[in-house]
Amino acid sequence: MDPNPMDQNLMDPNPDFIAALRDIYPGLPEDIANNMIQIAEENNPDDTFEAKLNIMVNLLSGYEGACNIPIVNEELLLDQHYEVLMQMFPDANPDFMLQFCQDQMPDFNLNVAVQRLITDGYQKIEVDPLSIWEQLKDALPNADPTYLKKEAERLALLTPDDVSNFLQCAIEENDYPTMKEYLQHKKEQEELAFYKQFDIDKFLEAIPNPVDWFNDPNRSVSLDEEADESDVQYARTFLYNNYSFIRKKYIDLLFDWKNRNLAEICDRLDRMSKSMRRPRPQEKNVDSSNLALLQEIAFLKNQKMIKRELKHRDEVYKMQREEAIKYNLLQECQCCFDGDLIPEECYFCLKGCVFCKECVRRGAENIIGNAGMRFPCFATCDSEFSLHTLQMVLPRNTFEKLAQNIAIEEAKRANIDGVEMCPFCDWIVVVPDDKKVIKCCNMDCMTESCRMCRHVSHIPLKCNEVEYDEDVRRRTYIENKMTEALTRTCHMCGKKFIKESGCNKMTCVCGARQCYLCGAAVQDYNHFGEGRCPLHTNDNQINLQRVVASAANAKQELGDVLIKFDPSRNIEEFFS
Repeated sequence: MDPNPMDQNLMDPNPDFIAALRDIYPGLPEDIANNMIQIAEENNPDDTFEAKLNIMVNLLSGYEGACNIPIVNEELLLDQHYEVLMQMFPDANPDFMLQFCQDQMPDFNLNVAVQRLITDGYQKIEVDPLSIWEQLKDALPNADPTYLKKEAERLALLTPDDVSNFLQCAIEENDYPTMKEYLQHKKEQEELAFYKQFDIDKFLEAIPNPVDWFNDPNRSVSLDEEADESDVQYARTFLYNNYSFIRKKYIDLLFDWKNRNLAEICDRLDRMSKSMRRPRPQEKNVDSSNLALLQEIAFLKNQKMIKRELKHRDEVYKMQREEAIKYNLLQECQCCFDGDLIPEECYFCLKGCVFCKECVRRGAENIIGNAGMRFPCFATCDSEFSLHTLQMVLPRNTFEKLAQNIAIEEAKRANIDGVEMCPFCDWIVVVPDDKKVIKCCNMDCMTESCRMCRHVSHIPLKCNEVEYDEDVRRRTYIENKMTEALTRTCHMCGKKFIKESGCNKMTCVCGARQCYLCGAAVQDYNHFGEGRCPLHTNDNQINLQRVVASAANAKQELGDVLIKFDPSRNIEEFFS
């Protein structure tokens, strides 16, 4: 008869318990150790190893005088308690936990200690959010860094497991804000910044003739009927703060009466007398990213400065023109033959041919539109225009795109090892040999693509494990052909059907009769027999033959292409 499992445990004490007890009590007799193990096992069979060991230590503390057990190795016991608690509270500050264990000695009780830590709390490891931020950026290089920074500040208060779980979830779901979105937003904010913090040179570069533009009665207003409520509030707050001596109700009446046309509203408000003795306190404005609205408000707030600057520029131009006439410095454009160019209006090819800004700009844009990279002189010489000249005449965005294309062509000709072109924007990237992903640095693209198949990165899947649009089209084409082979069509009403059982003489719901095998119309059973279509067949075998043949024909029609997911593979199992 087999012994009881509990009796077996008592007969063979756990050697781990004996080893642990002898580490604490080096001279502990074996019989006493076995007795302590038996007591702990009998009274607390479901406790953890550490809890049972703690019970044995507490029991043995009463045996020291009677059994001549050497003094307990308190330092080793302290280390064991410390390791157990650190496993249970991995985010605890190690120095705090060590001091806590020392304070509980010599009467350390694990259950009491754990309950005290849970109830009273404990000092946690002070994690630097910047270190977590760097960890997140390394693991998610294509994520918005501002988003990762906020997450790092949150995760710094949690455990390392929470950081790992966050990264695993982010990689699997791929639903975080991207670096591309961040850079686009940053670019938009930079474009809006000099309207909020007014820069007159950049403003006049963007809008060369603002007075005529904003006072044009045919101009579209920046606040149409579909404008966001935040933009409407932004405009109202601007008016309240700019005209703090005029009551809000008058401003609101004008705002609605003039259909939100800020230029006309401000023109009327400028001619109104003050309706309040003391100015209204300034209100804090909301933020806005409405470019047209910010441009108009920047003009209205700074129009006196703008008009002075435009007047100053006109005076400087007149002075330059008078000096050019006086000293016979006027030049003629060799393209449009405008002969009244002052020196400041002249642009030259590398051999000194003179052109006006408009001619150089139009000619350069025409070459760029035709994917040209070389900009020959528009006169009879064999020279060309420098990039510096093109930068002065072309809009900033156009020149940046041109410079990017030139850099791409130069990188191609350089034949540098590891040079790869982004499949989505032609940006040149140098990729180490051991890397399989092309990380595009073009701010307008920022796509991560596979170096092998040239599709969007599909890590951790291999190229042959991912199905793209062309793969779907090929697969569905074959599937449709296989379905057509499996079904039959009524010769009278066109209804499709499949035979589940019975003979091959089929009767449609419309009353038409036909042969299931050849599709011919029949009236009776004379169509079937020896040398003709059989009346009874193995339907699975017939259907399998038709489906396999149809799939083969479909593949042949597609041509010599890769069928990544072949729907006819193992089709025999379906009909078995």
